[in-house]
Amino acid sequence: MVKKLGVFGYPISHSISPTMHNAACSELGINFVYEAHEVEKHQLEQTISDLRKGVWEGANITIPYKETVIPFLDSLSDTAKKLGAVNTLIKVDNEIKGDNTDVDGFLLELNSMNLDLDGHPAIIFGNGGSARAVAYALLQKNTEVRIIARNHMVSTQLKDDLSKSTGGKLMHYNWTPTDLKVASQKCKLAVNCTPLGMLPNVTTTPWFPSVPFPDDIMIYDLVYNPLETMFTKQAKHHGLASKTGLGMLVQQGAISFELWTGQKPSINTMLKAAERKLYD
Repeated sequence: MVKKLGVFGYPISHSISPTMHNAACSELGINFVYEAHEVEKHQLEQTISDLRKGVWEGANITIPYKETVIPFLDSLSDTAKKLGAVNTLIKVDNEIKGDNTDVDGFLLELNSMNLDLDGHPAIIFGNGGSARAVAYALLQKNTEVRIIARNHMVSTQLKDDLSKSTGGKLMHYNWTPTDLKVASQKCKLAVNCTPLGMLPNVTTTPWFPSVPFPDDIMIYDLVYNPLETMFTKQAKHHGLASKTGLGMLVQQGAISFELWTGQKPSINTMLKAAERKLYD
C-alpha cells in the first residue's frame, strides 16, 4: 500500500515540492507518494484530523498556515516552540507533532554562500512563519535582525517572541521608502520572506526602486518560482550577488523527508528534479 505525504497550503499550485520528494522516493525505492493538497482556511482543522487518522503519513505546511496550524497540533519540537511557527508535521502514533526545518535549511544555505556578515545587520521583509525561521537562524549567528513589514502589531509580537527566546537583537520598521533607507544602512544581507515576486505576480518586489542598495549587500529571495525574481533582477542590475530560495526549499525538504521516512535523501537528486520542473 502506497503511503501518502504532502504539503498543505493555499494557494499551492505553484509548489514543486511533490517533484523533488517523489524523485527522492523513487531513487530510494520506498513506497511513498508526495502530493500538493490545497487547503482553505475552514478546511485546516479537518485536514489535520485526517492526518491524525492516517490519511497522510506526514506533511509540510506552508503559506498561510505556518502559525495558525499550531492550535490543531498535539505537540511541538523545541525549535517550533521558540519560533511559534511550523513547516513540518510528523505523525507519531495517533498524535501530530509540529517541527520546523526551515531554520536548519536556511542555515545550510547561508553556509553554502560563504557570506561573512561580520557583525553587520540583516534585513528581513515580512513577519510570517518563514520570516520567523530566517530571523531565528540569523540570531543564532549573532546577527542583528531588522524586520520590515506592514503589520506593526505582528512585527512587535515577532520581535518580542524571538528576543525572549534567543536573547538576540531585533528591530522592526514600517514598510516605507523612508524606513527602508534607514533600516538598510550597513546591512550585508536582505531576505525576502513574503510572496512578492512569486508567480503569477512576477513584477512585484519588496525593495522600493527609489531606495539605493547598500554596497555589497547580498540579496536572498525565498521565492523560487520563477527562478529569477524581480528582487534578484534588481540586485543583478546593481551588480549585487543574489540567490532565490530553491536551495533552502531543497535543504529543508530533505530534513523533513528524513523525519518522515527515516531515510536520508540525495540533496542533488532533489535539487535536479526541482530545477527540471522549473525549467520545463
